[in-house]
Amino acid sequence: MTDPTTLPPGFDGLVEILARLRALDGCPWDREQTHESLLKYLLEESVEVVEASRSGDMSHLAEELGDVLLQVVFHAQIASEAGNFTIDDVVRAISEKMVRRHPHVFGTSVAETSDAVLAQWEVIKAQEKAASGKDQAKSVLDKVSRSLPALARAQALQNRAAKTGFAWPDEESAWAKVREELGELEAERVSGDRKRLAEEYGDLLFAMVSLGRQLGLEAEEELIHGNAKFEARFRKMEVGAGGTEALARLAPDELLDRWQAAKT
Repeated sequence: MTDPTTLPPGFDGLVEILARLRALDGCPWDREQTHESLLKYLLEESVEVVEASRSGDMSHLAEELGDVLLQVVFHAQIASEAGNFTIDDVVRAISEKMVRRHPHVFGTSVAETSDAVLAQWEVIKAQEKAASGKDQAKSVLDKVSRSLPALARAQALQNRAAKTGFAWPDEESAWAKVREELGELEAERVSGDRKRLAEEYGDLLFAMVSLGRQLGLEAEEELIHGNAKFEARFRKMEVGAGGTEALARLAPDELLDRWQAAKT
């Protein structure tokens, strides 16, 4: 049995812990994991970082960031066992990339605004891709991952399209589009055409993401926050009513009153 007091401190200790867990006499569950099986945990932990950041609880944020770091080291350990790469390769690659893409800090380039930095970043990315011999993207949208949650992907698609100038010029235009899509959704509700209703609902959600982009808001982050707020209030209602079954027996007016009370 490994004595935990003999582990090196800090990052090196975490790397050694993962190696020990994956050893032949390590943890059965950890040994069974693959890159694919771990992806859902990486997504879950990333969402929990967002929630912790919004909570203002810095100790909770530190804990959740540790959970994300664990996933990175876990993937690197699996890759190391297969002879693909090590955690040192991961750290080296990102370090070299950050230096390479910040010539205004580590070189002689000049970029005095955030916009200038982002523009320079995209130019360097394109140069790196050309030098690597990889095929150039056929569309500006090619780099938007299909594995992203739908709201996050909608905003990523819009951000990419906006780089070509295809975007609402101002907030009012985005507001107008939301109102237009809401009207079309209402019209389809009245018509009774379920297929068209679903289509217009999707259009409204996409328009809401566009409005959020104009307002400087991240759709996925705000929905995570909205979900957490709803969950906290609903749990408060359950406790106040004496449990889920008691809550379910309340009349609609009583439920609304309790919801209002939970909000305050």
